[in-house]
Amino acid sequence: MIRLVLTTPVLGLLSVLGVLAGPAHASTLKPTWSSSSSAPIADGVSYDAVNLGDGKGASAWFEGAEGSGLNEWVQADLGGDKAVAGFTIWSGWWYTASQWTHYSRPKTLQVEFSDGTTQEFTLQDSYAPQSFDLSSAKKSSTMKFKIKSAFTSDAYADTAISEIQVRDTAKSSAAAVRSMSASTTFPADGDGNYEAKNVHDGMLDTVWCEGNPTGDGTGDWLEFSFASNQSIASLDLRNGNAYNFGVFMKSNRTTAATLTFGDGSTTAIVVKDTLTSQKIAFPAHTTDRVRLSFDTVKRGSEYNDLCVAEASFSP
Repeated sequence: MIRLVLTTPVLGLLSVLGVLAGPAHASTLKPTWSSSSSAPIADGVSYDAVNLGDGKGASAWFEGAEGSGLNEWVQADLGGDKAVAGFTIWSGWWYTASQWTHYSRPKTLQVEFSDGTTQEFTLQDSYAPQSFDLSSAKKSSTMKFKIKSAFTSDAYADTAISEIQVRDTAKSSAAAVRSMSASTTFPADGDGNYEAKNVHDGMLDTVWCEGNPTGDGTGDWLEFSFASNQSIASLDLRNGNAYNFGVFMKSNRTTAATLTFGDGSTTAIVVKDTLTSQKIAFPAHTTDRVRLSFDTVKRGSEYNDLCVAEASFSP
């Protein structure tokens, strides 16, 4: 039985501990999700399999069977045969770091492909995204993820998965990021962490937030170090905490910024005060790094901390 404790954390609904650009800098597919069972809606909150592809860790699929749901499954319909390379999974319910331990998490997953063949994957019991490669790239129109065993929770038996990203063999158009750094970072708390690498994980409710106790984020920065020299001409940005409009309005957002490239040259950009995705074009540069410095900040209604949900650079 699902037990809800839906309080809104201070800055972000959660923060991720994991990867930057994903294995081999691959692109991700956008499947349609279905399941063998789902927990019933409670207090207006859905636990349907569609939550696995919404880019939010705070929403999750919960199996609807007795116990920990062994042999229950979720299926990704890939929209036709795709060359699948692997997947990344946010195992358990990622509403907050403390809430994560209260529900069971998959330990062993059997993945079945549209031709009937299967591969088995063993997960760690870790509050971190976990990426797996297939033994070899495989053409498939579906992927069925079946729970074969589960890690025991400290409270309730229900098994949850918050997100699954399926990777194909195509290279992502975004510049491959080797590492991220920031001028300041808000301290980790019961909701998770607020580290710079959170802006490059494909999740809307994992965020970087600055940690200056006296400032509003003006003058703070994020720096992207690329795996090699990259030609970049646009910034894809999700400003603020992009989980939903209410959360977005509570924290600070940027409205103007400066890009500083590896050769020391700079470009000023204007940023929209919106939680929707925005592509900001600028003159093309070839560089091994770029710093995004925040020049103007709009104050949130509740917290005086600048946040960024997602950011990446493309040609």
